[in-house]
Amino acid sequence: MFALPWYSILLISIPQTIFSLLIGFQLFNLRMDLRKCLIVAIVVGIVTYFLRRTLVIPGIHTVLIILLMVILITLINRGGMLYNFLAVILGSMILGVIEGVWCPLILRLTFRSIQDLALNPWLNIALFIPVLLAAAMIYIIIHRQNFYIYDLNQKDIYR
Repeated sequence: MFALPWYSILLISIPQTIFSLLIGFQLFNLRMDLRKCLIVAIVVGIVTYFLRRTLVIPGIHTVLIILLMVILITLINRGGMLYNFLAVILGSMILGVIEGVWCPLILRLTFRSIQDLALNPWLNIALFIPVLLAAAMIYIIIHRQNFYIYDLNQKDIYR
């Protein structure tokens, strides 16, 4: 896992966290205040910056970041930990699928490799722009349509 410079964290990790949370919480009809979401995203960005500089096994840093998001959301948003976990996991999976489809495709089309991403952080940022746009479109559509896959905001469900 290669380290990311601070501006990559600012332009990739923070927006990625925001949309992971917004999409995941919207799909479970849970409320997420944008200001609280931004606070969580900034803290996650700071932790990501330092975590990516350690020798953590690839993939483990993602699990640690997801757990951190769940803990922070539970502390800040005061929701049930299980509900927060489900929302964070779903939002992270959706962004992961978008990245998993887009990134290999664009790398192949531009004749770039993962090593090029490590050497050129601005390429990472450019590669993230379509992912960000897709995530924003998904969020806008599900928010405007008031779409959710399961209503965890029901009052009769135990938290």
